[in-house]
Amino acid sequence: MEGVFIIIVAQAILLLIPAWRIFGRAGLDSALALVVLVPYAGLLIAMAILAAADWPGNRGAGDPERGGI
Repeated sequence: MEGVFIIIVAQAILLLIPAWRIFGRAGLDSALALVVLVPYAGLLIAMAILAAADWPGNRGAGDPERGGI
């Protein structure tokens, strides 16, 4: 039983650390990465948040005055 708990904690850490960094680089609050810990729907919710976010690298995209296409 203890082995199962260790595996679950390890999986949570392996999901949480990259998600934390991705949310931070997207210019969002890194604590939003905790959404990935929600069973079944957490990753889908996190992807939806990231897909709808205004990423720093895309700011000004499409604006010819700022060098966009």
